[in-house]
Amino acid sequence: MKGLISIYLDVFRFLAAIGVFLSHAEQHAGAPGVLPPLYLDHKLVIFFFVISGYVIAASASRPDRTLANYTADRLARLSSVVIPALVLTYCLDKIGAAVTPEMYAAIDPHWQPLRFLVNLVYCQQLWFLCVNPSSNTPLWSLGYEFWYYALFAIWVFVRPKSVKAVLLLLVSLLVGPKILLLLPAWVVGALAFHAAKTVRCSYRNSVLLFIGSGLVLAGAIVFAVPLGLTNGLAGQPPLYYSANFIGDNIFAVLVAGHFLSCALLSGHIAKNLEPYRAVRFIRWLASHTFSLYVYHMPILYFIRAIGRYDANNIYAVLAAMVLALGIIVVLSKLTEERYPVLRAWLRARMTAFAEKMVPRAIESKWSPATGSVAGSPTALGKSA
Repeated sequence: MKGLISIYLDVFRFLAAIGVFLSHAEQHAGAPGVLPPLYLDHKLVIFFFVISGYVIAASASRPDRTLANYTADRLARLSSVVIPALVLTYCLDKIGAAVTPEMYAAIDPHWQPLRFLVNLVYCQQLWFLCVNPSSNTPLWSLGYEFWYYALFAIWVFVRPKSVKAVLLLLVSLLVGPKILLLLPAWVVGALAFHAAKTVRCSYRNSVLLFIGSGLVLAGAIVFAVPLGLTNGLAGQPPLYYSANFIGDNIFAVLVAGHFLSCALLSGHIAKNLEPYRAVRFIRWLASHTFSLYVYHMPILYFIRAIGRYDANNIYAVLAAMVLALGIIVVLSKLTEERYPVLRAWLRARMTAFAEKMVPRAIESKWSPATGSVAGSPTALGKSA
């Protein structure tokens, strides 16, 4: 995926990640009232869901996509950061709690090893579970994302239709209603990608749509409460992060519509934007967003526990935040930037496994022309 829409999605990826970081820093890096509250962290995750749906649909439209390399890519992308994040969380929380136990007093100490294991296999949000690994609460969303990837893989790569239907039903029964309630927020992102490939719009109209949808989206963010897009129950049992699913899905439609308008505008801009320094900087920022999202909570906790700084001093709080961001960049270079190596290794293993174990009749390549699986069965691991 290239052009303006790719850059625009990177901008939103970074803004969503830094917004979640700032929201949690207000709660955990400083004393109440030191930093201005944002109250946007949940809506920012909805941005992530829509972006994920858009990007994964674009990735699946490539002609070399097979079930084997799709699975390898998704596992590599997640594992490259999630596994180190779980290890980091466990170590930092153990040390921090030993130094300043009151910082971790609100964290349930029971069954922590099991909690980490459940998050490792992305089962932390099945049915009515909400299992956090110690301080790292943002990992809840990966318990949704993983299963959206799985459902999408079944929809795209598995045939015949009877097998597809059975597998979709089985996975849906496994994950339960909570995860499915926010599935539309992910699906509309994928639909926006495919709509952009078929909808035709003049340059003038695409500019008007881009501006208009942007204003509508901004209004939905600013006036979320009076518009009923936020009910204040996100995170509360029994639905936990799906408790506001109606408002969240409506908000996701607005986000997807804005991204679609940007994609339509992008089709009228033929100039190569990649050489510009601003674009290269955006790409660099976006390359650290996953790390920023999964590492920031235990690091914020740890710095405050170990540093014992004055949480009422704005300068001390800002210094702690800058230090946290610096640590995250270093960790990102050691983990997230190693994703291509892990992806290549997993692709080789998944291809070999698929060719031996999986019946070829259930997979066919995704056809960008038709937007569906078609054609004769292909070699499961073959890629260009």
